Amino acid sequence: MDQSDTQPLVCPSHTTHYAAMVILGMIIGATALGAYIKFAPVDEANTYQAGFDAAKKLVEQSSIAPMLQTAEDIRSLSGSVTSVEGNRITLHTASMNPFEDKNLADRIVVVTADTKILKLTQKDPKTFQSEMDAFIKNTQKNTTVAMNPPAPVNQTEGTVADITSGDFLSITTAENIKTLKEFSASEIRIQPRLTAAIN
Repeated sequence: MDQSDTQPLVCPSHTTHYAAMVILGMIIGATALGAYIKFAPVDEANTYQAGFDAAKKLVEQSSIAPMLQTAEDIRSLSGSVTSVEGNRITLHTASMNPFEDKNLADRIVVVTADTKILKLTQKDPKTFQSEMDAFIKNTQKNTTVAMNPPAPVNQTEGTVADITSGDFLSITTAENIKTLKEFSASEIRIQPRLTAAIN
C-alpha cells in the first residue's frame, strides 16, 4: 500500500474537538484583525505583532478566555510522527490555540522497556457491521445490563519497529508533560490509516 494514499483515522471525539478549535481559531482571527485595525498606530509602521498582541489582550479579557486555558496536568497527547531514531520518536502536535508554546509543537517521545505499544488496524466493514447488528440485538433483549458497543478497530501488541514517519500516535504518560520537550511514554497507540477512496 502506497503511504501517500493513506491518512490517519481520527476518532469522532477528536473530530468534534478539532471542529471546535477551528471555529475558535476563526473567532480569534476575526478578533485579531479587528484589534489590528482599531489599535494599530496610523503614523508609525504597522506590524502584525502589534495587532496580535492587542487581539490577545482582548481575547484574554473576553468570555472565551477559559476555553483557551491549558490544563495544568497533561498526561496524554496525539500527533504525527516526523522521525524515528532508535527508541526516540519525534512527534508533531498541531494546535489551533495561538497562545500555546510553539516550542512544544514538536516533542521527543522516548520508548522504554515499560512502554506498551498497541497497533490499531481498521476492521473489515462487513465484520464490524455484523458485530454492530449483534450488539443492537443484544441490547434490545437485555435492557437492564449495560454493554459496550464493538470497536471499529482491531488491537494488537506492537513494537517501536511498527512506528514509521507519517503515523498518527496517541501517547499516554505517567508524568505531567505540560512543559516537557522530551518524555517517556507509558502507552503508545498507533492509529490505523485509511486508504484513500479510488474513483
